[in-house]
Amino acid sequence: MTVTRMSDDLVDETGPAGLDPAAPYGLVIDDDPGTRRLVTTELRNVGITAEELASVSEVGAVLARRRPDIVFVDVGFGRHASVDAVRSLAQAGVDCPVQLMSGLNMVLIEDVRRAGEMSGMTMLPVLTKPFRDSAVRRVVEALGLRRDAAAQLDVSLAEVIQEGWLELWYQPKIDLRTRVFAGAEAYARARHPQHGVLTPEAFLTHASDDDLLLLTEHVLKAVLADWDLFARSGISIRFAINVPVTALVDLPLNAIIMAERPKAANWPGLVLEVSEEEIVPNLAVAQRLSYELGAYNVGLAIDDFGSTYSALAHATKLPFCEMKIDRSYVSRCDSDEANSGLCGTIIALAHRFGITAVAEGIETTAELEVLRDMGCDYGQGYFLARPLPKPEFAALLLSRGRTRRARL
Repeated sequence: MTVTRMSDDLVDETGPAGLDPAAPYGLVIDDDPGTRRLVTTELRNVGITAEELASVSEVGAVLARRRPDIVFVDVGFGRHASVDAVRSLAQAGVDCPVQLMSGLNMVLIEDVRRAGEMSGMTMLPVLTKPFRDSAVRRVVEALGLRRDAAAQLDVSLAEVIQEGWLELWYQPKIDLRTRVFAGAEAYARARHPQHGVLTPEAFLTHASDDDLLLLTEHVLKAVLADWDLFARSGISIRFAINVPVTALVDLPLNAIIMAERPKAANWPGLVLEVSEEEIVPNLAVAQRLSYELGAYNVGLAIDDFGSTYSALAHATKLPFCEMKIDRSYVSRCDSDEANSGLCGTIIALAHRFGITAVAEGIETTAELEVLRDMGCDYGQGYFLARPLPKPEFAALLLSRGRTRRARL
């Protein structure tokens, strides 16, 4: 069964021809296209022009036309070969910070890092695979390289809400077995009158807990109101939104949902996604809310899941309807043995508790097919579709509903 992208024009394929000469410049060197794309995407998200290389041997030609401000390089092919690769970078004339990425034994990789330092290069602490995209962002910010316009804007969440700039974008979630719509996740965006569409980083960085509660309530009501619009396509979709754990405690969720939920008999309910790092220490809260919200067909999902697997493996009951595998584990799951094993283990854990397994950040056909063969239930990611503004998402649903029963 071949799985195709929802729309090829939704995928950013910016290459060397589109490099911005004014932006900081980074090189991403890895023989695996999935890792290259994960790192490159995050670099571009924070305003760094990024170029991908499959091999260290290609560096010389690149340096002849432009000097990088940072190099991310995979050294997962044994100690001697890794040391040789790092020395090759020094011989090519790399004089910027070098960020090693590796799944090797840390003792071995530390030898590789020291070899780079002895060759005169600035070697950053190793990123151990698998790592999350936020780790790339932290490296960039620590070096002061971030140059995206959003990071320099002085826009508060309170201003975004007060001025009516907030809008929701929706990313499809698909059933990996049947290739039909299984739901969608809502993302907050701000449409600034001068600076255009802003991602959450532009207006959430300094938001207070009270601001986040206000945002959560606003998004919750908006998603519930939007369902009727999307249902006109003939496709009944269960939407999901991200919420902070404080919202589970401090917002009157039951009252809001009871008052605002669609009255249609075919309303499939709602999913509230809470990050792994917030919800695992608060499982008692999750258990209580799962029971209370279940009466309204609202479930909880554990988002960005993976690092606390061992803490949940021996549980007897989990209060989640979905377990979302973090994209750092999904990346290269078709070729990286560690990532593949983690994905399979998480899927098995979810199914043991009757929980739907969802893969985040699917970037390639190979990743999708491997996840499907593992029994993963749902998936989402740029390979399938990026988040879409509400009118475009509504049009997409309508076209799918009229043609192929929402089949991808």
